[in-house]
Order: sequence, then structure tokens, then C-alpha cells
Amino acid sequence: MSDWKQYLKEESEYQWLSFAAFAALIILGAVLIDWSGDLSGVGSGAHDAEDGMVIDKAGNAILYRAEDGTHLKLDGIDNSAPFATCVTKHQGITYACVGTPGELMVNEKQYADGEWRTMFLSSNVSVLDISGNQLAMMMIVQDGTATTLAGVFLNEDLAVSPLTQNDGDMHLTSIIPTDYGWLVGGSWQAPVNFLGSNPTSPPMYELVLKVTWDGISAPAIEDTHIGGIGQIHSLVQTTDGVVAAGTYSSLLIGEKGYDLLDLTSSSAIADDDGNVWFFGQAGSTTVALYEDGEIKVKKLPAPLQIQPQYAFNDDDGVISVHGDTGAISIDTEARQSFTSLRGIMDLTFILLSLTAVIMMLWNVADSVRTGKDF
Repeated sequence: MSDWKQYLKEESEYQWLSFAAFAALIILGAVLIDWSGDLSGVGSGAHDAEDGMVIDKAGNAILYRAEDGTHLKLDGIDNSAPFATCVTKHQGITYACVGTPGELMVNEKQYADGEWRTMFLSSNVSVLDISGNQLAMMMIVQDGTATTLAGVFLNEDLAVSPLTQNDGDMHLTSIIPTDYGWLVGGSWQAPVNFLGSNPTSPPMYELVLKVTWDGISAPAIEDTHIGGIGQIHSLVQTTDGVVAAGTYSSLLIGEKGYDLLDLTSSSAIADDDGNVWFFGQAGSTTVALYEDGEIKVKKLPAPLQIQPQYAFNDDDGVISVHGDTGAISIDTEARQSFTSLRGIMDLTFILLSLTAVIMMLWNVADSVRTGKDF
């Protein structure tokens, strides 16, 4: 009997050695399968990290908060901006909301690198965020202790429209352009004694607005969605529509209306393929992914050590997620790479399967050649 057959012979000391090796292989495979379920490409620290927490980003402009206050950085030139709240880019121009009533800061292509100039509006509104749609700009502006909307055309006089009026207080946080106008997200604080709520502290409900503007009157709210107690923190454009991510639930807003996504999050962002990533609270062990119309849950290699507050896509396959105590980065292409643990295991499985099939075919061919039954 050949040496290798000794390991398969019954009632042989070799048999126990074979069984032990087989058991070890099974255990090792189970461990590798469990490890391969972890999301690949997760790293500590952010891609293109600043010395602080990034709170907004548009092109080469980065707004971040450091120990000595808020800074606005453009083309490597850093400026103190203690009251700044946003940066956005529209038609090749970068706009910054710097917190000065009646003013925006702008950077155009013909300016020197990192140079900002002041854009003076026709009224002293305090702009918190801004979004362009062709020659019209929609602004989230401070209105007492709440926020509302105002429009401005990019012409010589920069005339600001009247403010949008609404029952209850709106606390708006995000805005993006659409084919018909804009989508705006945030929360709505009910009036006192609304549905028996606490009169001293009425609850805030998730809020999504469909907004249009005729260029003259106040921006009009064409449709309103009010969700559960919470806040819409992010509006993310995808191939299926716009995802409104919130702390209570999320929505997919498309041509046919609103579809509820059973997802809660603190921050959300789309990757290069249009998939939306949802990040939960500090200590979360998973992230959710909206991909190809389905919700998938990915296990993190370790619990989140930060409270996610802002996420952005660097357009090179890397997502950065910032919190007040640090940041993480995710290489979104790594989970599909053959160099990941899952990829290596998939490749190994393919090779082993091919080897088994080749051996079977070889045995069949050998049996046919020698005239043996098979």
C-alpha cells in the first residue's frame, strides 16, 4: 500500500492524524469565513485629513473645526472663519457661508489660488447653507431661533426674495438641486400643544420639503413630508432618486413619490458607484449600504470609535467619516477586490473547485482509455 493511502486506512494510527488535520482545516476555514465577513478597506484617520474635524467640503475648499476655532482652507491657503457654516461649488464658483449677515464669500477661476472675495446681498440675511440651480441660488437662512428659505438670482443686484413662511419652526440642515427646484431636509418643531405635545419643549419631526421659486416671491413649498421624531441630516443624490437620511428613518424620493427605508443614521454619503452608505452612532458594529435597490448590512472590523457628524467622498473610491474625536476612512473598492480576505477566499474556492472538476474529468478520461467502469 502506498504511503498516502495509509492516512485513509481504517483502524490505523494514520487515520487519527488525518482526522485531526481535517478538523483543524475545518476550524481554520470557519475562522477565515467569519473574518471575511468584515468590511474591507476600513482605516483609522481620514483621507486628506485636516488638523481638526471636517464639517463641509466642496472641491478644493474645506471647512473644518480645530481647537482654535473654525477654519476655511482653499488650495492649501488657510483662513480663520469662526462663524462659517458651509462651502459649496456651483458652475465653477466656490461659495462660502461665513456667518456675516448679507454676505457670501466667493472664489472664481480668475482669482488667485486661495483668494476669496465678498459677495454683498441686497438684504442682511444670515446664510447657513446655499445650493445653486442654473442662475438661481436657494439659501437656508437664520430666522430668529429657527431657519427658513430665501432665493437670490446671480445677477448684478443680487436681490434676495422674501422669506418662506411656515407654521411651526423649521430647522433646516441640508439642500440639493433637482429638476423642478430643490429638496430641503431638516426638522420641523411643532407649535405649542401640537397633538398634546409638551408645551415647553415641542418635539422635532423629520422634515423634507420640495421647493420651487419663481424668482420674485418667497420660495414656495410644493410638497412636505413629516416623519417621526428626529432630523433629516443628509440628502444624497443616487441613480434611483434622492435619499433623505435621518436619525429616525430614511426615504428614497423618486418620480413616483416617497419610499420608506427602514434605516437610521447619523451621517450618510454616496460612493462613486451611487451606493449610499449609512453610518450610525458611536459604538456601532455595522454600517448599512443601499445598493442596487437593496439594503445590505456590512460588519465593521471594530466598533465605531467616533460619533459620525460629516462624511464626504473624495471621488477616488475613498469615503471619509468625521466625528468630534477623530475620523475613519473606507476604501469602497476594497470589498470587491481579490486582495481582500473575502476575495482571497473566493479565489481559493474557485481554484479548489476547478481542481476537483479537473481531477474528476481526468479520472473519467482515464477510465475510458483503459476500458474500466466509472
